[in-house]
Amino acid sequence: MDKGNLIEEILNLRKFKRQLFDLYWDGFGTFFLHALPHPKLVIGKRGLVGDEKESGIVLVFSPKGGVRNLDLQEEWIYAELQFGYVWEEVFIPWDCVLRYFDKTQTTITNMKVFTAEFEDVKQTSRGEKTVLTEKKEGDTKDDKSNVIQVDFGSKSKQ
Repeated sequence: MDKGNLIEEILNLRKFKRQLFDLYWDGFGTFFLHALPHPKLVIGKRGLVGDEKESGIVLVFSPKGGVRNLDLQEEWIYAELQFGYVWEEVFIPWDCVLRYFDKTQTTITNMKVFTAEFEDVKQTSRGEKTVLTEKKEGDTKDDKSNVIQVDFGSKSKQ
């Protein structure tokens, strides 16, 4: 796949995931979002713990509580989510959203994810898109923040 098609696929998938989020929020009330580990995924000071570092995290979204300051953007979701009695700021890139499902698991939606970190995809006012550049592992290796660091070199590509 060439970079132009990849950019278009990423942009379309981000838009689709956002629309699905809205649909689940309006239609189900409480629903779950499964996010895979990603360099830009931030789960407050908590971060990913235990098996979450490999399999990702399932987050609960409910308009009835546990979520405040929800903000959906083109590239990510921002929200404050409650973990026990502690509120944590979360930034969830659309690229790492794997699935949505409701409480009864009557509906489950699985989607493609992009686990490599790409420079932000921007669209100019004239409709031109910037070129994606994949960041190398060394670009974020010395970053000691709560951003999840993933070693992509050890996993085989499908």
